[in-house]
Amino acid sequence: MKCPKCKAKMYTEKFYDYVRAFEAWKCICCGEVIDSTIISNRARSANLHLG
Repeated sequence: MKCPKCKAKMYTEKFYDYVRAFEAWKCICCGEVIDSTIISNRARSANLHLG
């Protein structure tokens, strides 16, 4: 997978919060983190800005 910000390679990493563990993509260059929640929120935000 390629990073949407800098186009570098991304890898999966396991993250932990107080309740659960989840996997997300992390960029090796800029550190951008993307998971399914982030993708859906960005899509929803883009739809709101378009009208």
